[in-house]
Amino acid sequence: MPEGATGHAVAAHRKTSRVLFAPETFNFAEVTRSIEVARRMPSDVECVFAGFSLRNSEYIKAAGFDFRLLTPYLSDEEGRLALDFDQGRSLRHPFTAQMLAQRVASERVLLRCLRPDAVVIGVTPSQFISARAECVPLVFVRPFAYSLAHLEAARKVGATGFLLRTTPEECLVDNAAAHLLHTVGTRAPLLRAFHQVAKANGVCLPQGVFAGLTADLNLIASAPHLLPRWLEMPEGHQVVGPVYAQLPGEVPEIVADLAAGPKPLVYFAVGSSGNRDLVLDMLRGLGRADCQVLAPVRSHLRDEDLDTLPLNIHVTDWIPAHQLGEAVDLAITHGGEGTVQTSCVQGWPFIGIPLQLEQRFNVQRCVAFGSARLISQKEAHRADWAALVRESLADNGMRSRAQRMAELMKGLDGPGQAAAAICELL
Repeated sequence: MPEGATGHAVAAHRKTSRVLFAPETFNFAEVTRSIEVARRMPSDVECVFAGFSLRNSEYIKAAGFDFRLLTPYLSDEEGRLALDFDQGRSLRHPFTAQMLAQRVASERVLLRCLRPDAVVIGVTPSQFISARAECVPLVFVRPFAYSLAHLEAARKVGATGFLLRTTPEECLVDNAAAHLLHTVGTRAPLLRAFHQVAKANGVCLPQGVFAGLTADLNLIASAPHLLPRWLEMPEGHQVVGPVYAQLPGEVPEIVADLAAGPKPLVYFAVGSSGNRDLVLDMLRGLGRADCQVLAPVRSHLRDEDLDTLPLNIHVTDWIPAHQLGEAVDLAITHGGEGTVQTSCVQGWPFIGIPLQLEQRFNVQRCVAFGSARLISQKEAHRADWAALVRESLADNGMRSRAQRMAELMKGLDGPGQAAAAICELL
């Protein structure tokens, strides 16, 4: 019997099933997606969390879940490098063969201790080795963009899903980009370190990076109506619907005052992807706009930055954005799936500033729907934000489509669908 296979026998004798949630905890979106799915697991399923960083772990604990901190601890700098690498902003990364080997060893010890019936991850590279070495089903809750499903569908129909196709020339460009996307995505190799560590643990990973980072069950946490109509899901992939952060706590008292005031309220958020320079440039630009700005971007700023901001800028820590509702007139976001989905559910028109390719896909799908506009990161630094805000607030068509989007989002239960799919494995 393969090493670790006895875990299923042990699990069968427990009164409850057990699922290990192992997101990369430095990534806020991954953590919150995991929390929302874990909340919807049946009462007879025990949910345990684990990660290599305490960053964002307070949300796990606040949700009532046990959190296991694993070694080697991921420093803030290593987390930043990992996030930049994952989002295509840098070729540097912290995942050396030594780090991966240490992570896999730590994860395998935990898996043997917990004997989970499934492991649920975000982009947690070491678990693609650890879970397979211990013969535990691996579930990846992820966006559609740049998944294996996206690449295969793009190749089949010659469309990327994020480029315009309004003219014959644009269709030709999109067709070429779709085939290039598939070629690069399927032929680009996994880092050598992954194969080295996998082999040492008795695991054989596929050569291509996207195939190698595909789980046994891949749950696409995207709204079905925002996915391309030509989509055909490959085996092992399932669309469950939007999964976005629903943080606990109260909306700051200042929100009611701002919403009751004479000026429109703009919500500005950049998730884990943002950086200090962009945030400061954006806030100073928005300081010239005739609006109030609610900005949960405190984690990206230094203490000394706060005194330099215009008076209409109100910086906070993370807030339960899903409770803001009609208080917000316009959103400006980085295009992360969680912030886009929050805008869609709330019926907010938004301006998207994608910081990487997945975010561009998310924003472009809403642009095609008519509920958003896209501004490049380069444009964002020098844009006339007073004019952009004024034009967007006056765009009745974009507002109407945003309201239509909210209607379509009603009844979609991504966390519940994801939990049900996971339970089928137990």
